[in-house]
Amino acid sequence: MPILGAAVPYPIFFLQVRRQQYKSAFWWMLVWGVLQSIAVIVATTLAPETAAKVILRGQSYTKEMLHWIRTGDGMEGSLNLFLPDHLLHYGIFCILCVVTLSSMALIFGTWMLNYMNFYVAVLVKLSAKPWLAAILGWYPWSLLRIIGFIATGVALAALGLNLITRIRSEVPKSPFPKIYMLIGIGFVIADIVVKAVLAPIWQKLLLSALG
Repeated sequence: MPILGAAVPYPIFFLQVRRQQYKSAFWWMLVWGVLQSIAVIVATTLAPETAAKVILRGQSYTKEMLHWIRTGDGMEGSLNLFLPDHLLHYGIFCILCVVTLSSMALIFGTWMLNYMNFYVAVLVKLSAKPWLAAILGWYPWSLLRIIGFIATGVALAALGLNLITRIRSEVPKSPFPKIYMLIGIGFVIADIVVKAVLAPIWQKLLLSALG
C-alpha cells in the first residue's frame, strides 16, 4: 500500500520540482496527503479486517495509542521517548529524499500516514463520542510534522537533482530552494514543541471522547 499510494502523486511532484515549480509541488503533495488520509479512513471504516491486514503497523500503532489514551503512559506523552524517534524518522526521510529524489522518502511517508489514519478510523469507531474523536484524532503536532516533511521533500528533491547535474559536470539550472528547507525544519521543530506541550492535555480530551 505505501508503494501504490506514493506512486499516485510522485510523477507530478517530480515533474514540478524538475521545472522548479516548488510552490506547486508543495501544494500538490499537501492536497494528496488530505485525499490519501480520507481514502484510508473510509477504507478502514468500510473494511476494517482487510485494512488491518494490508496497512503495515496499523494495529500495533493503534494499540500503542489507545494504551496511551487510557493510561497516560507511552512514547506519545514523553519528550525523552518520542524525541529520538522523531529525529530518527526525519533523518531517514532526509537521506531518502536526497538519494532517491524523494521517491523512497514518499513511500516512507505514505507508510506513516497510512497507519496514523488507520488509528484515527479505529478511534472514531471505538469512541463513546465519535464526533469528538473525529475532531481530536488527528493531532495538531502531526499536522505540523506532515507540512514539515513535505517542505523538506521539495527542497531535498531539488538538491538531489542539482547533485546529479554536478556529477554530470553540468551547471545546475536552479539554486537550492533554501526557503523550503527552512520551512521544513521549522515545522518539524514546531511539531516537537507543540507535542511536548499539548500531548498531556490531548490525552485527557481523547480519554473523554473514548469514554
